[in-house]
Amino acid sequence: MRVPGNISVQTENGKVVKIILGSNETEGPEEILREIEEYLSGQRKSFSFQVEIRGTPFQKRVWEEVRKIPYGETKTYSEIAKKLGTSPRAVGQALSKNPLPLYIPCHRVVSKKGLGGFSAGLEWKKYLIDLERFRK
Repeated sequence: MRVPGNISVQTENGKVVKIILGSNETEGPEEILREIEEYLSGQRKSFSFQVEIRGTPFQKRVWEEVRKIPYGETKTYSEIAKKLGTSPRAVGQALSKNPLPLYIPCHRVVSKKGLGGFSAGLEWKKYLIDLERFRK
């Protein structure tokens, strides 16, 4: 499997604030890019770098729930919505604003009838789901 594109990492005060999948070029702190590369090669299942999660209180609740989905598994938008007492559409909207894909593994949330959406594109989502299922 070939990684679908470049990755850019933005940091502030030593914490990751944004991960961009499919950026124009790969850039960011070397140690963080190394962890991401290890993840994408199946050598790592979690990250040790520090993050600063920026979002609304609702978005943070959704993202916190999504972080609980184990590596190699998926849940539907409906399952997340039911657990949080909201709608699948609201979950999807919160996930579309995720500034830290991979760290907040929104690729693990799918629709009942297929992949659903993904801010970096469906090629990335399929790649990440397949990577995790293969390496589980």
